[in-house]
Amino acid sequence: MTSIEPTGSINDICVFSDSGLMLLALDGNQIPSYFIPALGPAPKWCSYLENLTEEMEEGAQTTIYDDFRFLT
Repeated sequence: MTSIEPTGSINDICVFSDSGLMLLALDGNQIPSYFIPALGPAPKWCSYLENLTEEMEEGAQTTIYDDFRFLT
């Protein structure tokens, strides 16, 4: 799915119910936000996130490893 690697240690996580939006409380003075569409839609008050993710999906480019099969 995804991985979140913040710059500091995570003190708390606020997940908006029925959405894919999360806020992290870190040791710093800023609160980073993460939107993960696989977890749910964007809240109504920030619906522009849905449009941004749709635009990113449309402009998706193939990478070097798309045609490879990895064995583990």
